[in-house]
Amino acid sequence: MTPSWRLLFAIIVALLLSNTGCERGNPGAVPTGNSAAASTPGNLDAIPIELYDNYVESGDLAAIEKRGRLRLLVDSSRSAALHREATQQDVEIEQARLMAHRLGLQLVVLEVPQFSDLIPMLNAGGGDLIANNLLVTDARRQKVDFSIPTAETDVVLVSATGTEDINDQSRLSGKVVVVTAGTVFEEEAQEFTRQYPGVELQIREDNYVDLLIEVADGDVDFTIVDRQALDLVLQFRDGLKANHVFPGRRELAWAIRKDSPELLQAINKQVQQIRMTRPGQRSVGDLQAIRKRGVLRAVTRNHPGTYFMWKGQVLGFEFRLLENFAKSLDVRLDITVADTHEDFVRMLRNGDVDVSASLLAVTRRRQASGMAFSRPYLQSPTGIAARAGEKLSGMQDLAGRTLCVRRASSQYQVAEELKKQVPGIEVQEVPGELDIQEVIDKVVNNECDLTIADEISVRLEQVWRDDIAFALRLPREESRYAWMVRESNPRLLRAINEFFAEPSTDDRIPELFERYFNAPKRTRDEIEELNRSGQLSPFDDIVRRYAEEFDFDWRLIVAQMYQESNFHPDVKSWVGARRLMQVIPSTGRRVGETGLFTPENSIRTGITYMRWLPDKFDDKGINLENQMWFPLAPYNAGSAHVDDAQDLARENGWDRRIWFDNVENAMLLLPDGKYFR
Repeated sequence: MTPSWRLLFAIIVALLLSNTGCERGNPGAVPTGNSAAASTPGNLDAIPIELYDNYVESGDLAAIEKRGRLRLLVDSSRSAALHREATQQDVEIEQARLMAHRLGLQLVVLEVPQFSDLIPMLNAGGGDLIANNLLVTDARRQKVDFSIPTAETDVVLVSATGTEDINDQSRLSGKVVVVTAGTVFEEEAQEFTRQYPGVELQIREDNYVDLLIEVADGDVDFTIVDRQALDLVLQFRDGLKANHVFPGRRELAWAIRKDSPELLQAINKQVQQIRMTRPGQRSVGDLQAIRKRGVLRAVTRNHPGTYFMWKGQVLGFEFRLLENFAKSLDVRLDITVADTHEDFVRMLRNGDVDVSASLLAVTRRRQASGMAFSRPYLQSPTGIAARAGEKLSGMQDLAGRTLCVRRASSQYQVAEELKKQVPGIEVQEVPGELDIQEVIDKVVNNECDLTIADEISVRLEQVWRDDIAFALRLPREESRYAWMVRESNPRLLRAINEFFAEPSTDDRIPELFERYFNAPKRTRDEIEELNRSGQLSPFDDIVRRYAEEFDFDWRLIVAQMYQESNFHPDVKSWVGARRLMQVIPSTGRRVGETGLFTPENSIRTGITYMRWLPDKFDDKGINLENQMWFPLAPYNAGSAHVDDAQDLARENGWDRRIWFDNVENAMLLLPDGKYFR
């Protein structure tokens, strides 16, 4: 296919996207792992430093306060992975955010290109603080001042899981170890190569996430990182292990410029909190323990009605309520994504979380297991979900039919009661790790006959599809949704009930319900011919001007605009994306744009973002033809999801460097729960 035909095809693809499964987009599932957690606001707030309107400031706290901003430096490894669990760095950055808030400052997280740029940028006045899992060394003490330690860690030699553990007799000639330039791991690697002659050492500018993935893929044999780095990558990538632990524990700390005693004092005060807010520590304590820890731990499901990611934003009905509740307690929120319905009780009982919030129905079975429920905040009729067009006039029509339900769900009890009332009903148990969205998929795909669902769940599906129906309302069956806590936490339960009783929450719930459950389906009526002179959109002149400036084919931009907004200049999506190019404000700030309200600003911001996206695929072996397609996917779904799809493509024997019929296929598999892990 010639380049001109490829460009024309790009327009056709974008115009037809809404007629494929891409419109639903899951929307933007947050991949889960084993009880995986995501800290808010997460790793999507960093701004590439070259796109930030930066300034030089090398003064102490008083000078920083005059600026009104605290600039925190991180390296590109932070945006190279979509966190499934709260990491040590997530905790540190959230603590920096709290410190900035208490000082009356705005925290700005700036991403430098490479790890080796962090300290030079700090000392040049391009940032005020480094919170980047920075290991304390004598050499670094000569350049910067460190806070009291935030944590301790091990330095480990990482290999693929199938690699034999090394020992003094191991023969490693011909093996390759790679490390990130500018890190303390260079010294460990040099000592390692002296101990094992014949090992090739490569010192590269690549961040540790990319190096660990190369090891998992079998492209190199070893890398050296700290334990936190390995744990982060193991959240989304199997096939790695700590092959060898180097002797000596290492300290992690924040770094600032020398001769800044006021800033150092403020930082040390905040760092005291970090040791109490580490992710992963179990606790069954009540409200006072949560406040002391500074973290509210909640478990939910990855579902459009509860918690999901869309265009780089974490959203969801339950998530927004939890976020507001955590703010009312003045603590940080950690979200844990459960694999199965059984996790909601298990994780509370084990002390892994403090509250379960996932449109959970109040049931006697859960109450009998030592759980307590808050006052209900939503109610919904329960009924039979069937394929669109199926007629069920009454209970008698269920005779001879099969109901697919999950044993741990509230619907299972309803199904058992129906078996007693209607002869001939069969109950088919489906895997507990499926959510109701996936059970409904099975009904639509004829893998299940019928299922039991709340009307809210069906209505949520109908926002995206027209092949499912709430076919029969069951008499006297209604689900009451509430948050679940341990019975032994009465103060937390009381605080939750007071939160739901507040007028601000009472007003907020209908607003959230309308946003997440009643949002109208996005209509896509065909665009009438604008005029007979060949004009594609009312904004061709603006698009041509900026497309030429940023070296894009203007027709591709028009096609993307059509896909995003149907050329409506004032549209605002239900997730907050705005105007013609449907850019979320946080994404605009990421590329240095703040005004999204005029057609010209929206177009310029969208094109600027599209120009920035190809940099994420540089030096990854993607040819010129495919470099056209790869940036279109993260524009809608986010770079981290495309990275996940590339990894999944490789695992399935497809080419991670080719979009059509390769990474494209993997992208469509990501919403399937069995691929999240």
